Amino acid sequence: MMLHIRHGIALIMLIPALALAKALPTVPYVQVSGHSTLSVVPDMAHIYLTIEKTDKDVASARADVERRAAQVIEAAKKLGIAARDIKAMNISVWPEYQWQNNNQVFMGQHVSRRIEVTLRDMPRYADLVSALIHAGVTNIGSTTLDRSDMPQLRQQALTQAVDDAHGHALALATAAKVGLGSVYSITENAGLAPRPLMMAATVHPTTMQGAPEYEPGTIDVTADVSIVYLLKPAR
Repeated sequence: MMLHIRHGIALIMLIPALALAKALPTVPYVQVSGHSTLSVVPDMAHIYLTIEKTDKDVASARADVERRAAQVIEAAKKLGIAARDIKAMNISVWPEYQWQNNNQVFMGQHVSRRIEVTLRDMPRYADLVSALIHAGVTNIGSTTLDRSDMPQLRQQALTQAVDDAHGHALALATAAKVGLGSVYSITENAGLAPRPLMMAATVHPTTMQGAPEYEPGTIDVTADVSIVYLLKPAR
């Protein structure tokens, strides 16, 4: 009788029956899943900014946006942000309308430019945001937290996930009184844990009370694997 020990049924059910039949061996096996989560303190952040202006004179609106964009870039550089960590997107222009008395009223041409700033010195977050606001940023979009050593952390999480799966397989094989053989297949179950995001905010420099405070907390680096081991008869 062929022995099939299954662990992580939810994962198995996600695989189409035909694909599963082709992927699994025709000899005794055990299929297990492994998981790992590393909680780390972020050491960098990607800050998304918008500079915008609406005016019936498109040239005037564009000049205003370009002027403030230059000021924002200069403010970031003064705080030690390298040029490679400042990405200024192309200017976008579109007509803006508003509903007034059940009619669409043309308000002018809306001109905007997005800028992404990567901060690698997290303690300077408050100083950077304050400087950007005073330089003319219209909107501070969501900020994504990150790690400069993310590739190494993902590799570490993968290693721990494989170790976790191996522990499951060994426990199941021992309980079934069979030997654990070699690895038949191993699959990484892709899927990134969401990184914390700061809330977006519209900037009002005249009402801003001091520099914003921010505690980064931690972010999770996760890894999930599915491994099929061959089984050996009990001695």
